[in-house]
Amino acid sequence: MSEDEGKRLIVAYLDAVGALDVEAIAPLFAQDGRVDLPYAPDGVPRAIEGREGIDAYYRALPQMVAEMNFADYRIWALDQPGEYVAEYVSSSSMKATGAPYANTYITRVSVRDGEITRLAEYFDPVELVRALGGTVEMPA
Repeated sequence: MSEDEGKRLIVAYLDAVGALDVEAIAPLFAQDGRVDLPYAPDGVPRAIEGREGIDAYYRALPQMVAEMNFADYRIWALDQPGEYVAEYVSSSSMKATGAPYANTYITRVSVRDGEITRLAEYFDPVELVRALGGTVEMPA
């Protein structure tokens, strides 16, 4: 797979998640693909394994959040073939609270044989907690 094809696969993922096109997301992943969310707050899984698990996770998103409206994609190929880093932003709202939800993301993506094998998404969990009605404060 060429560098450009890998980048197009990542754009297809970002476009699908950003529009909450849940039918299109899981087929982009390898059968044994993995999504890691290392900074996810309590209540959000930090690891989702396998295409079926990935499908179930993303199918639940439209119940929680309005379209994510991912934008400002910047995608770089790393020195190792099939390895990429993407930066992007979101502009959405949470259905439970009606509060706006905007975040900035840095995502590491591994691509093999035209499929995503691993996607590790890093985002500011404080923004998510606040959008869900929680608070985060520094101790006095």
